[in-house]
Amino acid sequence: MIRLWKYLPSFILWILVFYFLSERAIFRYQHMGAGVDIGLFENIFYNLIHTGKAITSLGLDGNLHHYFADHINWFIFPISIIYYFFPYIESLLILQALILSFPILIFPYFENQKSYHLIYPLLYALFLPIYWIHIFDFHPEVLWIPFFFLFYLFWKKQSKIWILFFLLSLLTKEETCFVWIVFSYLQRKMYPKESLFITLISVMYFIIAIGLLILFHDKFQTNSPAHLERYKDPFTALSNFHLFPYLILFLSLPFLFFNFKHQLMYCLFPYLIYSILSKFEVNKTPFTHHSFITIPIVFLSYIEIVENLDENRKKIVLRISLLISIFLFLFYGPISKSYSYRKEFMNRSVSNSDYLTLRKLLPNESIVSNIPQYLSNRKEIQLYLPNQTYSADYYVRYRWGKESSDQNPPSDYQLQSFVENHIQIFTRKKID
Repeated sequence: MIRLWKYLPSFILWILVFYFLSERAIFRYQHMGAGVDIGLFENIFYNLIHTGKAITSLGLDGNLHHYFADHINWFIFPISIIYYFFPYIESLLILQALILSFPILIFPYFENQKSYHLIYPLLYALFLPIYWIHIFDFHPEVLWIPFFFLFYLFWKKQSKIWILFFLLSLLTKEETCFVWIVFSYLQRKMYPKESLFITLISVMYFIIAIGLLILFHDKFQTNSPAHLERYKDPFTALSNFHLFPYLILFLSLPFLFFNFKHQLMYCLFPYLIYSILSKFEVNKTPFTHHSFITIPIVFLSYIEIVENLDENRKKIVLRISLLISIFLFLFYGPISKSYSYRKEFMNRSVSNSDYLTLRKLLPNESIVSNIPQYLSNRKEIQLYLPNQTYSADYYVRYRWGKESSDQNPPSDYQLQSFVENHIQIFTRKKID
C-alpha cells in the first residue's frame, strides 16, 4: 500500500493533463478551430473501413493519393479499428490526449525517487510542445513519444523488452530510422551487439520505407511527394531560418539548456538538418506536431544530466526549471491567447451548432469545401483551392465572421441553398 501511494501524485497529474488536453482540443474542434490534417486522417480512416484503402483527396494538390505516398506509419491500421467503433473526431482527439499524457505515468518507474515521482511528471505536464502538438489536430506519429520513453526505460534496466518498443517506434514514421542509427552509434562501445542490431534493423526498414514511398507515389501521385517537396526551394528554407531559434528556445529553456550536455542530443542531428533545409515554416517552429521526435530525447537528456548532479545543485536546477516552466505555461500555454497560434482564442464566438450541422450535411455525397475537416466523414472530400478543377458533386463554403457572401464559387458550380446564412451549398452545373 505504501508503494502505491508513491505513484498517486503522477497518477493525479496524468488525469488532469489527460482531461485538459482532451477538453481543450474538443472545444476547439467543435467551435470551428480545427485544421485540415484532422480531416485528412479521418478521411483515411473512413476509407480504410469502407474501401480497405488508406486513400484521401485531402493533401497538397487535392488529387487522390495513398497515405503511404507521403509517410509510412503503420498505426493508421489499428487506429482505423478504433474509429470503426467510435466514428467521431472527438475519439481521435481523446486518443491523442491519452498518448501525449501517458509519459507522466512512465517517469516513476525509472527510479524510486521524489524527482521521478513528482518533479519530472510536473515538468512534462507543463511542457508547452505537447499542448501545441495537440492543438494542431491529430497525427498518429506522436506514438513515438511514449514508445521512446518506454524503450529507454527498459534499455536502462537492461530488459529485453526494449526490443519491442524499438520496433514499435520505427513504425511511427520513416524518419525515426535516422534517430536510431545515431543512437546505435553512440552506444556501440558499451553495447556492441545491441547497437549492431539496431543499426541493421533501422537501415533495412528505411530502405523498405523508401521503397513503399516510391511505389505508392508512382501509383497515385503525379506531383512531388510531400517528403521531397519541402526540400525543393533552399532559398525559402534559409529565409525562414529566423524561426529556428524559437524552436530551440521553447524546447530547451525549461531545462536551462542542460539537455545539450548529454550525448543523447546527437540523435536529433538529423532532425536539425531536416528542419533547416525544409522550406515549410511549420518545420521550423515548436508550435506544430513536427517537434514530436524531439520531446522524449530532450527530456531524457535533461534528466540524465540533472540526476548526476550533487543533491544541492540538483534541487536548485529543478526549482529553476519548474519556475520557468510555470511562467511559460501561464503566458504562452493554453491559458493564454498565444496558445492558438495566430488564431482567435479557441473561437469562442462561434457556436458548436455549425459543427453539428456540417457533420450531418449531404451524407455520402462527394464535396469540395473550404472547411473539409468538418465534412471528412465520407469517401470523397477535397480542399477548395483557387484556380483548380473539381469533380465533386457539391461545393460547400463556410463564411467566417463578416466575410462577404458574394465571393465567386468554382465556375462549374451554382448556388443551391443557404444554411443559417453562412453555410452556402453549391451544386455542380448540369451539362446539357
